[in-house]
Amino acid sequence: MLSDFDLEGKNKIQKAVYYLKYYGLLYTFKKILKKLGISIREESEYMIWCRRNKASKGELKAQRTDDLSSRFSFVIVSEGKADSHKTGWMKQTCSRISFAEITEDADISSLLEQYREDYFVFSGKEICVLPEYLYEIAKAAAGRCESKASKIRPKNPSLPDLIYTDEDNRNGGKRLRPFFKPDADLQMLLNFPYLGRCYVVKRSLLETLVQKGEEIDLLENDWYDLSLQAFRYAEHIFHIPKPLFSNLVPKEGAASFVRSKSGKNKSCLNHYLESESISAKVIESDVPGFFHLEYDMKEEPLISIIIPNKDHIEDLALCLASLKKSDYQNYEVIIAENNSEDPETFAFYDRLMEEDQRIHTVTWEGGFNYSAINNFAAESAKGDLFLFLNNDTEFMEDTALRQLAVSVSKPGVGAAGAMLYYGDSTIQHGGVIIGMGGFAAHALWSLTDRDEKYYPFSLCEREMSAVTGACLMVRRSVFEEVGGMEEEFVVALNDVDFCMKIRSAGYRIIWNPYAKLYHYESKSRGYEDTMEKQARFQSEIDRFQKKWERELKA
Repeated sequence: MLSDFDLEGKNKIQKAVYYLKYYGLLYTFKKILKKLGISIREESEYMIWCRRNKASKGELKAQRTDDLSSRFSFVIVSEGKADSHKTGWMKQTCSRISFAEITEDADISSLLEQYREDYFVFSGKEICVLPEYLYEIAKAAAGRCESKASKIRPKNPSLPDLIYTDEDNRNGGKRLRPFFKPDADLQMLLNFPYLGRCYVVKRSLLETLVQKGEEIDLLENDWYDLSLQAFRYAEHIFHIPKPLFSNLVPKEGAASFVRSKSGKNKSCLNHYLESESISAKVIESDVPGFFHLEYDMKEEPLISIIIPNKDHIEDLALCLASLKKSDYQNYEVIIAENNSEDPETFAFYDRLMEEDQRIHTVTWEGGFNYSAINNFAAESAKGDLFLFLNNDTEFMEDTALRQLAVSVSKPGVGAAGAMLYYGDSTIQHGGVIIGMGGFAAHALWSLTDRDEKYYPFSLCEREMSAVTGACLMVRRSVFEEVGGMEEEFVVALNDVDFCMKIRSAGYRIIWNPYAKLYHYESKSRGYEDTMEKQARFQSEIDRFQKKWERELKA
């Protein structure tokens, strides 16, 4: 599937080549006719993608004769009596299937006693699976397929005990609204039941839940309670990046991942918080079915806010004025002065420091090097948390700084980033995705935060490969452990490289959409609009691609 980013900046010929490669001659021809103003019936890009990636009759036949088709046994667990023909279970290429219906008095123990199967498939109502669904599960269970992420940094070499797939909607013969999911991401699961209404749990994991005494609600929450508790104890969670099941919907506009059982799902989240002894409130978002956890901070560590600045005091003044409104006041501001030329800039610094003793300046005397400037300023920082912040940013809400502090303080998290908007309120940064454009690009770029193309990603605090250095909070200890920012990346990709180092050290990167800022991008530095700047930018891309070649290939 193409994204808006894939086509950005490409000319008509380049776009035509893209469409030919991914969607074929017929679709490209129809696109051309449409551009010429000729009215035609156009099939959706997703339907074309589905058709091109559909398992052929030959492939399905081969699956039925593969030893995997009978190696594992499955029990299909459903709420109410499942129509096995309508749901697609009777068409599976795997043969060892049983069916179980959940009743009010059913629990995990009774399921395990009644059924001896290897894997339990929890399938919600109005679900339709592809014929190869169980075969793909069997491949994962046997270790015969490998996720892209696990090639780089396997979380656990054991065989998976919790397996889920991508999904879409189905209206008659039309498949629409695909939801391509991330690999295992607890933060996202705490926002809504992203595993969906159909996923698979190994018998041994269910036995662990029983041994731990976990009381799990199996009714009327789309298996959300089970997924949260399973995430706690799973040794290896495996994501199959294929939309192998559909939610049957009455109309094309329905969104499969917006759940209606908000009350039930809220109780599942509270159960998780109690299980983990986490002090937090479950807050319903403005979109039904989505939640956000507001964690209680037992203490407020000092945050050292590092802002490189060269002149442009209007931008800096706006940034600092918005910071003063924060409900988190235990911070210091270090302005990293670098080569300002306007005398008024230095007079402005003096006024700032006179008005607020938390503000001070350090002077960088070398040429512009974003990494070196930040490393230099960090040497004088006193805080336990560092926030690297561009001078052309503005906090939109008084809770943003606290949101970042909470995110980065979670166990196992090394750094956190914010939702950044352009001045017109379209998204500038929703986290960084490695590999887009050949190196890295911002997620959700140019969309609005309720754009239905990429629901639910603009609503969910989640794990990312990286976040932008325009607003990046990191633990001091982690910054020092990885050696700060790499000064060989003078202007571009230093933030992404920094995050990659943090992930390589075993920490997670969290993006928090509830920490909201405007980012009036590149006012201070300018765009890559000269041959010299473009050459430098390309050299840093080359350096990044060479350093992280294995990760980019995956």
